[in-house]
Amino acid sequence: MKPVRTKYPRRVRTIENVFIPMPDGRKLAARMWIPEDAETDKVPALMEYMPYRKRDQSRARDEAIHHYLAGHGYASFRVDTRGSGDSDGLLRGEWEQGEIDDGLAIIDWFVKQPWCSGAVGMIGKSWSGFSALALAGTAHPALKAIIPVCAGDDRYHQSLHWTGGTFLAEQLWWTDTMVIFNARPPDPEIVGDRWREMWKARLDDNHPWMIDWLKHQRRDAFWKHASLSEKDKVTAAVFAVGGWADYISRAVPRMMSNLKGPRFALLGPWGHHYPHDGVPPPTTGFLQDCIRFFDRYCKNLDNGWDKEPTYRAFLSSFQKPSTKYAEKPGRWVALDAWPSDMVQRLAFHLNSGRLDKRGRPEQALQHSSPLATGFAATEWLSMDIEGEQPRDQREDDGRSLTFDSDPLTKTIDILGRASLEIDVAVDRPVAQLCARLCDVAPDGTSVRVAFQVLNLTHRDNHEQPTALTPGKRMRVRLDLPDVGYSFTKGHRVRLALSTSYWPIVWPAPESVTMTVFTGASTFSLPVLKGTTKKPKFGTNERGPEIAVEVIEPKKIERRIVQDGMTGEIAVETIGTGGFLGPGRKWKITPIGTVIGHTLYKRFGIVEGDPTSAKGEYRQTYELERGDWKIRIQTHLTFHATKTDWVLKQEGVAYEGDTEVFRKTWSHTQPRDLM
Repeated sequence: MKPVRTKYPRRVRTIENVFIPMPDGRKLAARMWIPEDAETDKVPALMEYMPYRKRDQSRARDEAIHHYLAGHGYASFRVDTRGSGDSDGLLRGEWEQGEIDDGLAIIDWFVKQPWCSGAVGMIGKSWSGFSALALAGTAHPALKAIIPVCAGDDRYHQSLHWTGGTFLAEQLWWTDTMVIFNARPPDPEIVGDRWREMWKARLDDNHPWMIDWLKHQRRDAFWKHASLSEKDKVTAAVFAVGGWADYISRAVPRMMSNLKGPRFALLGPWGHHYPHDGVPPPTTGFLQDCIRFFDRYCKNLDNGWDKEPTYRAFLSSFQKPSTKYAEKPGRWVALDAWPSDMVQRLAFHLNSGRLDKRGRPEQALQHSSPLATGFAATEWLSMDIEGEQPRDQREDDGRSLTFDSDPLTKTIDILGRASLEIDVAVDRPVAQLCARLCDVAPDGTSVRVAFQVLNLTHRDNHEQPTALTPGKRMRVRLDLPDVGYSFTKGHRVRLALSTSYWPIVWPAPESVTMTVFTGASTFSLPVLKGTTKKPKFGTNERGPEIAVEVIEPKKIERRIVQDGMTGEIAVETIGTGGFLGPGRKWKITPIGTVIGHTLYKRFGIVEGDPTSAKGEYRQTYELERGDWKIRIQTHLTFHATKTDWVLKQEGVAYEGDTEVFRKTWSHTQPRDLM
């Protein structure tokens, strides 16, 4: 049962749609929640800014957040970016300069309104979290505070495109989904008769964004744009929030290290969620934290927020792998600063099959992973979808080169990033190294704690990769993402190394054999020492929720299949609902709009042939209300030769049963040391 708050300090008025004028004459659409007495008792403005349709797609989630914020004395807005929802214009990419300029114009509009105190804050998860970070990087004087949730400070390394210089297969879903999202029309009840004209413009302008991404395989100006890691002039206070099961959130500790102004962090066991909806639990009283944070920096109230511990994190502990968790075991800790002097390095030497305190005489261990290494990983992005959590890692451990510690004589808490310093050689000019940190129970169960893949041609940096010299020994550093975890007494620490991690990342062009030189190679853990504070959280609560009716139930199927003739092994996911909403079809009761969604995805590979790797997506998205019926279908296929990436994408749109748009895009792009 979700705890819904019904009484607030200020009575709230909700405005279904407000058009915010842009300097060039366009208008951006927003939903607005505002205290009824705001014009006599002025309030700060808060904004969540993203292209996920405030009118329908994100409505249920928005209501619970923005009504709550408004009830505590804020004018809270959910703004659709240009070309999305009911806003004018065209959306052509992520966080383009025009989108940032629009955001600055919105802030300027806020401060001119008769109800506005002159202070502005931003809150947002995922896209809207990145938006908050990008706008904070402009140092607009009215933007006083931001709460980015599940958002990264580096668009190259902390988003859905590349990781460690490797190709994230997740971006196939992202580009296919954005073709659907950009093909959705505005709502006729908001924009009137011009909805078809606006829709046609969106359809005609639509294209797979992956075409642009493939042209930028290095960390160049394309990715540096709107990345907070490129900015050093942030003046807004930052409350950075994330979850250890969300790999984008691993940017939070780095932001805490790099930002200069007031900064605070909250990291729970969750995936890609707001903490009050955090999965897996435990959740926190996140919205109360938001009010205290915004009250301190948007209202200048001396409420003690800035005296609270600045870094609060959850340390998960061992739990048998499952397709769904009712709750994560573990405990919360609070630190006054990050980086913290309470974190010290515990170093192990890599010896043959072992992690030891001392190095033994060097050995050269050769290994070439089966291409199916990674099938126990399941999903890269945790979205609370059945079966997405990593399975028991023993099957992938068996395909990897593993190094185990002795059984631990005491429980070890880690907080931060594990680091691998390894002497290695490979037999190909392009190669990958995947490192997994696992917790091995006495019964042999292996739980993945963290992982990272590095394209070894990017071993020095992501801007100027260099080809490898086959057989040449090199020293490589690979940092795993930050994590909070407790290794229980009697368990073992395991490091598993592999030359592939499919289908999380696309394999290198050729099968690779690596040689690991033990003895001098080391692996270190960030061990938390001493007595830590225990943070205090309010009871999890939220604003009122809207009624949603599930018309057709959801069903998620996941299976691994093998072709007895070709030898191809594939992982398939069939989602009749569940990926974008609570059912196959569901009605948003207040506006009578019905949304439908289905998804099919497949990743297949033939052992021994990296060029056999293939990805495929099919999606259908529907919008219905009375006689207004919209259906959008996509089909994407992707593969790679030794030299090229090959993308084919189709998009089709229907009004009723009439096809109004069909287009196929084909694109081939040379692989750039990937």
